[in-house]
Amino acid sequence: MNNKSVLSALCLSCFFLTTGCRTSKLLPAADAETARRLETEETFFLSVRKQSFRYETLSARMQVELTMPGGKTFTSRAGLKIRKNDRIQLSLQPLLGIEAFRMDLSPDSIWIVDRLNKRFLAENFSSLRDSSRIEFNFYNLQALFTNQLFLPGETELPENAFTRFRHHPAAHGYTLHTQGAYRWQYTFITGDDRKLYATRISDTASEHALQWDYTDFRSVGAQLFPMKIQAGWTDGEESKVALSMNYSHIETDVPVEIRFALPSDYERVNLSQIRKMFERP
Repeated sequence: MNNKSVLSALCLSCFFLTTGCRTSKLLPAADAETARRLETEETFFLSVRKQSFRYETLSARMQVELTMPGGKTFTSRAGLKIRKNDRIQLSLQPLLGIEAFRMDLSPDSIWIVDRLNKRFLAENFSSLRDSSRIEFNFYNLQALFTNQLFLPGETELPENAFTRFRHHPAAHGYTLHTQGAYRWQYTFITGDDRKLYATRISDTASEHALQWDYTDFRSVGAQLFPMKIQAGWTDGEESKVALSMNYSHIETDVPVEIRFALPSDYERVNLSQIRKMFERP
């Protein structure tokens, strides 16, 4: 795969209804049924939230496979470091542990460094939000990497976030929906076991969608974490970019050092140049 292509890849207050026998008798049948349904949905939601992966730092090794338009594929070993709510760093090391590409994220900015071609992309999340018209931030991306529910554009998922989601019973568990700004719909697919199995962000006015699927849950300490993550950006039925992350080792709550230095002779590129890279054969 052309190395130039790789750079381009990368809560109404809370309803807390308790419906004991006395209360149910005072409610019309339909209201009592609604109260029971809401209580069930809230209980389920809080269970999913409670089972969210807990960590303060995360360090992982993985194998990454990136498929670009036209079927071009790039495979590499990679390292992932996260300091919760502070920094995320993904380093691609295709050969002998030598870093070729790095993505470095903070709550306000995103940097992608192409060491092979001595260039970099630097943007802030607010400008990306304005240009793409999608409510998305560092904390939402952090949630995608760590298999968690989130509210679009917000920094945390409080307990009273229950009423921000519509619950649709599914064959196993619930499908949870919430609406972001502009035209974007956020869908979370959960199971009877209260795990999150997929997150989908889709544009209701077009066929653009980003989906993350989580499989192969294994023990990481006393918790379960998906060792395989498949992410993809689609336009209708057509896959634009696909990213597979297969974890081989995960460690949590140990000191994580994240360094970032950029040589002075690197060339800065912009988003329009990145889009052109997508179009190249």
